[in-house]
Amino acid sequence: MNNINGQFQENIRSPLARGRGLCRLGVLAVLFAVLGVGCGDNDAQPLGNSAAAAGPVGALAHTGRWLTDATGRVVLLHGVNFVQKFPPIPPAEAGFDAADAAFLHEQGFNVMRLGAVFGAIMPSPGQIDTHYVDSLATTVRALAAQGIYVLVDFHQDGYGPLVHGNGFPDWATLTDGLPNPSVGFPVYYAANAALKRAFDNFWNDHLGPDGVPLQDNYALAVHAVAAAVTSEPRVLGYDLMNEPWPGADYQPCFTGCPDIEQARLVPFGERMTAAIRSVDPAHIVFSEPFSPFNFGTADTSLSGIGAPESGLSFHVYATTEALNEAAMDHALAASVRGDALLATEFGATDDVGTIQQLTAAFDTRLLPWIFWSWDGHVILDKTMPPTPDNIRTPVLDALARPFASATNGTPTSYAYDADNGVLDYEWSTRRPDGSAAPPGLPTTIVMPPSAFPDGYSVTVTGGNVASAPCASRLVIANAAGATSVDVHAVRAACAH
Repeated sequence: MNNINGQFQENIRSPLARGRGLCRLGVLAVLFAVLGVGCGDNDAQPLGNSAAAAGPVGALAHTGRWLTDATGRVVLLHGVNFVQKFPPIPPAEAGFDAADAAFLHEQGFNVMRLGAVFGAIMPSPGQIDTHYVDSLATTVRALAAQGIYVLVDFHQDGYGPLVHGNGFPDWATLTDGLPNPSVGFPVYYAANAALKRAFDNFWNDHLGPDGVPLQDNYALAVHAVAAAVTSEPRVLGYDLMNEPWPGADYQPCFTGCPDIEQARLVPFGERMTAAIRSVDPAHIVFSEPFSPFNFGTADTSLSGIGAPESGLSFHVYATTEALNEAAMDHALAASVRGDALLATEFGATDDVGTIQQLTAAFDTRLLPWIFWSWDGHVILDKTMPPTPDNIRTPVLDALARPFASATNGTPTSYAYDADNGVLDYEWSTRRPDGSAAPPGLPTTIVMPPSAFPDGYSVTVTGGNVASAPCASRLVIANAAGATSVDVHAVRAACAH
C-alpha cells in the first residue's frame, strides 16, 4: 500500500484545466485495408488503406450525445457489467480472465463496465491498495486485447457494508450512531437511518477519522485508479459513482430534484473530475443522476461534468415497459445539453422477454447499452471458463443483437426483428457536427454468430459491401454522392 502525499489533497480541491489531451495521432497506424467479395446481393467494393473495418479505433470522444472514435465515426456500444463487490475483489481472482474477454469479443460485445470499489482501493484512510489497483489495470488490458472498451465504475450500493450495503469502507461510513436495522436492497434506502446519514455526511464532506474530508479521500482513490489505467488503449472513461443516493431528503428525487443535484452531485463531480484530469486529460467522465431517476419518473439537471469530455451514465429499472422507456427518453432529453449518453445498467434478470423489450427500446433510440450483468445473468460459474454448458444461452441470445459499432456518418434509424433475423439500419452521410463523412472510412456492423448462425444476405442502398460473405463484421462503404445509406440484412444460409 502507498501513502498519498498531502500536496495532492490540496490540488484536488481547485479546478484544473480540462484539455482534451488529444494523444491519438498513433491510432491511424492500426487502420488496414478491407478486401473481399460481397455477401449477398451487392458486389464488394474494396476500401483504401484508411478503412477501420474491425470497428472503433482509438480513444473515444463525443459530439453531443454521440460517442465517436479517433476517426470521427459514431460508435455504438453493447456490453456487460462485471462488478465484484465482495472478496475476492480483484477481477482476476474472482474468475474473470482472458478467456472471458475473448468470449465476449466473439459474441460481438465491445464494452465492459468494470467495478472499482472504494473500500478495496483505500481500505484505510489515505492508504491505496496497489495490488487491487494494479489488478484493475490488468483486467482492462485483457479486455483491450480483445478490442473491448472499459468504463471504470466506482461502485457502491447502499453505501457500504457497515450499513448492509457495499462499496464504501467502514472508516468512511459516518452514521452518528443512528439506527442501523438489518434490511437489504432496496428497502434500506428508505428504512435505514444510518445509511441515509452516511450519505448526508459524505455529500456534506465531513472529516473522516484521519481528519481529512471524506471526498478528498474518495478523490485520492479515483486519482489512483485513473493513474493506473489512463495509458491503456481501450479505456472509455470513468463512472464517478454508481447509483448515488441523495440522503435523508430523497423523496423529491422521484419526480426530479435539480436543487439537490446542483448542491450535491455537481460539486462532487467537479472535484472528482479534477482528480482524474490531473493524470488523464482525455477520457470521458460520466456522472449519474440520483438513483430515483432509474424508475422513469424524473428528469435530471446534470450536464457538463468532465467537459469537454463529459457523459451522462443512466440506468433503467422501472416497474413497467412505459416507465422504462420514459427513463430512456428523459436521458435523451438531458443530452441536448451536450453530454454523451450511455445506459450503464439495465436488466438484472434472466427473463428473455424483458431483455428483448429493453434492448429493442435502446436500439430503436440508437442508445449504447451495458447489461447487468456478466456474472449475475450470463455466465453460471464465473470461476470456470465460458463453455456452452456454463452460459445462460437464452440470455446471451437475447443480448446478441446486430449493431453498428462504427458508423461513417450519423445513425438515423434502426430496426431488428430478432425472431426472423431481419436488420434494417440507416445513416446519414453527414457527421453529427454537420461535416461530410470522409469517403475512405467504413461503417462496421457487428453480426453476432448466435443471431446469424448460418449467415445472412444483405442489400445496401447508397453504399457497397466491403467484407467477405457473412463476415462477423459487415463492412459498408458509403457510395459516392449518397446522402444516406440503408442496409437490409436477413438471416439466411451463406452464399459463398
